[in-house]
Amino acid sequence: MSISGAGNKKKKHPVKGDYGYYSYEKKRRIAIVALLFGICLMIFFTGLIMTGSRKNLLTLVAILGVLPAAKWATSMIMILLQKPVDRKVYEVTEQIAGDLTHGYELCVTAYEGRLSLDAVVVCGNSIAIYSSAEKGRFEFMETHIRKIIHGNGLGNPALKIFRRFDQYTERITQLASDPDRYREGLRYVPDEQHQGETRDEAVLRVIKAISI
Repeated sequence: MSISGAGNKKKKHPVKGDYGYYSYEKKRRIAIVALLFGICLMIFFTGLIMTGSRKNLLTLVAILGVLPAAKWATSMIMILLQKPVDRKVYEVTEQIAGDLTHGYELCVTAYEGRLSLDAVVVCGNSIAIYSSAEKGRFEFMETHIRKIIHGNGLGNPALKIFRRFDQYTERITQLASDPDRYREGLRYVPDEQHQGETRDEAVLRVIKAISI
C-alpha cells in the first residue's frame, strides 16, 4: 500500500522573512558554532597526542579553523539578541494582509545600528512596518530602508515604522482594502534572475537582503 504524497513531504524550515525564522536560526547557528569549534579542538588534541607537543602542523590547522568558527560565533550572537515576533502580531497580520506581500522577523542593519522589524507589509508604493523594539533609531531606519529601495530602482515608497500595534493594523487594513490604489502607475520588469517576481516581492527581497 503506497503512502500519500503529503506524508512524504519534508517539513520546510523557516527562511529569512518567515514566521519562526529567529527561533530556527538560533538553533541552527548554535549547532554550527559548536560543530566548528569541536572540530578545531579535535584537530588540536589529535596533534598534541600524536606528537606530544603543541608545535605541530595540526595546531596550525586548528588555529586557522578558528577563523570561520569565530565568524559564525559573531553571527550566532547577533541572532541570539533578536526576539521572535509575538504570535498575535503574526496572526493579525496574516488575517488582515494575507494576500499582500509581507514578511516577519527582519533585523535591518546599517553602520549606524540595527533595528528588528516584527512585521513588514508591502503594497505598491506603501510599506507598513511594525516594530516592538523599545528603543532604536526609527526615523533613521525609515530613511535608510527607503534609500536602499530607491537605489535598487524601485521608486521612493511611503514607508512608516509603527511602534503602536493599533496604528500598524489600521494602516495595513487600509492597504488591504484597496491594494490597486497603491499600485496604480507603478511599473516593474524583473531581470532574468528574478523572473515572475512582482514589484512588491522585489521590495521585500531588498529589505531581506539588508537584514541578518
